Amino acid sequence: MIEIFELKGRKIWVAGGTGMVGSAIIRNLSKEECLIIAPQRDELDLLDQLSVNQFLKINKPDIVIIAAATVGGILANSTRPAEFIYENITIANNIIHGAHINEINRLLFLGSACIYPREADQPMTEEALLQGKLEPTNEWYAIAKIAGIKMCQAYRKQYGRNYISAQPNNLYGTHDNFDVNSGHVIPALMHRAHLAKVNLEHELSVWGTGSVFREFLHVDDCADALIHLLKFYNEKIPINIGTGEEITIKNLALKICDVLDFKGKLIFDDSKPDGSPRKLLNSERIKKLGWKSKINLEKGLKETYEWYKLNIVPKQIS
Repeated sequence: MIEIFELKGRKIWVAGGTGMVGSAIIRNLSKEECLIIAPQRDELDLLDQLSVNQFLKINKPDIVIIAAATVGGILANSTRPAEFIYENITIANNIIHGAHINEINRLLFLGSACIYPREADQPMTEEALLQGKLEPTNEWYAIAKIAGIKMCQAYRKQYGRNYISAQPNNLYGTHDNFDVNSGHVIPALMHRAHLAKVNLEHELSVWGTGSVFREFLHVDDCADALIHLLKFYNEKIPINIGTGEEITIKNLALKICDVLDFKGKLIFDDSKPDGSPRKLLNSERIKKLGWKSKINLEKGLKETYEWYKLNIVPKQIS
């Protein structure tokens, strides 16, 4: 029987609590009867090591969850490589080392499925890490995430810290970034499809060939999985979080059009990069711990679009 690590009564710092993943973690943690601390970006600069150390020294959380990151889609990764590698490594360095020197023994670092080699066998197991070359379109972000994972393993090995890592596949949901240039595929495509619909356009441009496969995980499922891991997982191996289901970008675009009731024609722009041909996670480890995803893609897309209409569309009109 797996021993449970109780969260009730614990003080938990969610770094990145205002972002898509962080806000989902806070929503899910609210059921656990714990004390959540999540300072705004203007209250704590995670790139400032002195500020992070001082925050940890004063607040002394029992648990740290690192959901903060500089993120974006293929275009953002390709055009801002220095920001992606510097900011993500710095955030990981500051928080992980700060947690250690302040005697915080429980930490969860959020990685990404892009840590795995471009040509890794599918579905990708945790053992595939560092077994081949990365996908060039997001290698800067991937290297930063790998560095964070290795830091957790190093502090666990040298100091006995209970620092764990987890990597979800492509996330989407409420509080996402719907910018057409910097957003990931679902929010960016949803935004473009909405604009095409309201502007009575007859075509929708989709980046790439549409033939590559992707696995998508709703952010609330991800948050649920991370809380489950805090309770039931304490090993050095970074653990995968996925649904076990994949879809082509073409079929994803068709589903989004169905949700929006957009009747136009899809035009695939093959001048834009596709990224990895396939990216499916093997999530058997977390399933053996008693967790599996609950939100299917159709339901998740509908919920995301409803949130978008309530929270993003009014800003466009005003």
